Amino acid sequence: MAALALIMASCSNDEENVIDNGEVANAVPVQISQKVSGVETKAAVTVGSDMTAVILMADNPAFTPFTPRTENVLTGEQNNTLANDAARANVSNTQFKASTTAGEIELTPTLYYPVSSASTKAYILGVSPKGVVNGTTVTFSDVDGLQDVMYATKVNAGTSGSPESSIELNFTHETTQLTFDAKLDNADLSKTEWAGKDVSVKTITIQKAKLPESLTFSTGEINWTAEKSISVLGCNTALTAKTCAPSVPVMVAPATNILVDLELSVGGQIKVYNNLPVKKDGGENLVTVKGKSHLVTFTITAPTAAAGAEKVTTSAKVTDWEPGEKGSVTVK
Repeated sequence: MAALALIMASCSNDEENVIDNGEVANAVPVQISQKVSGVETKAAVTVGSDMTAVILMADNPAFTPFTPRTENVLTGEQNNTLANDAARANVSNTQFKASTTAGEIELTPTLYYPVSSASTKAYILGVSPKGVVNGTTVTFSDVDGLQDVMYATKVNAGTSGSPESSIELNFTHETTQLTFDAKLDNADLSKTEWAGKDVSVKTITIQKAKLPESLTFSTGEINWTAEKSISVLGCNTALTAKTCAPSVPVMVAPATNILVDLELSVGGQIKVYNNLPVKKDGGENLVTVKGKSHLVTFTITAPTAAAGAEKVTTSAKVTDWEPGEKGSVTVK
């Protein structure tokens, strides 16, 4: 790792320096590797994806209470020793490429085993994507359904006197994933109300979705937002009897009763279908599961044109705001 030294002209040897070059004289660095479970699925994180994560270390396997420390505070005659265990960083950031096989990762800053005793164990866990650590919670900066939240349960890293030779963090998906595509039931629209028109999916809205807001790393539990509607862009190309390209994946809380709204463009005119239940092929509700990606296909049947009947034509207009009386406020 590149060394960053903060050199100040008047610093004495007794003053503290916060540096991290991996060469602390009285401590053993922790070496860990990672792998990602489930990347062979249609997940947002796939093999080769760049991942960010926050890596957390504790001498207590419960990880609570937890006071985040993001720097190694070095002191001593050469400014290269950790005075005590509280001088060690216990929060580190990393970036790596997702893989189903373990690969070593770089930590910034370096994490060190306890210096107070060669027999005190250290424990490591991970949360992705990285976020702000406060107490035992990692809060994510983006809450938009596009975050593939993953958690690596704690592992025993051993001690400075007897470190584990293979410390592997296994990241697993903590949300469910929804992806949407669409097709026409019959590409021949000549005898339908949509004859001669292109049909495309504009947006899909998932009702009452809950998004990952933060994760309590001491328990591995996600803290979800309140229920809200979230929209997903459709494939927005003319539909045929073959399914169009799938939408961007959306990561949400597992659910047992999913309702969606569909917005179609038919010849440039918008048609909206509300409260559509998502079903399995057998007709029962789709139940989404943590760690699994669910592909939802819209099969769209154009309405048949009624022979010998005149279609009702409607129009709409909006009355503009009419100015009312003005008010004033006098301040003395």
